[in-house]
Amino acid sequence: MDKPTGKCAGWSAWHDRQPVGTATLYVVGKCTFPTTGYKVELKPAVPQGTNPGIYILQKLVHPPAGPANDVITEVEARYTEKTNAHYESVQIMPDNVTVPVKEAS
Repeated sequence: MDKPTGKCAGWSAWHDRQPVGTATLYVVGKCTFPTTGYKVELKPAVPQGTNPGIYILQKLVHPPAGPANDVITEVEARYTEKTNAHYESVQIMPDNVTVPVKEAS
């Protein structure tokens, strides 16, 4: 049986370059699962692709560790990284979703 990967949507990405502090990239989305207890992790893909303007993140789904309630549950997927790199978009794998990166300053 395949493990559920969740249905993820509502992705947004922005790069906060406020004058105070280090520039930070934020990526956020919502994932829906058939039961409670799921966790979603986003981490940089290794290797990255050939286009330096596209940052590739790997979505990892961690199933419940123990008993779970049969309740449709929404879980936030969040990634934060301090970086001065300039990205045009973030690609979420394995969903193959591309999210434009907005500049916040």
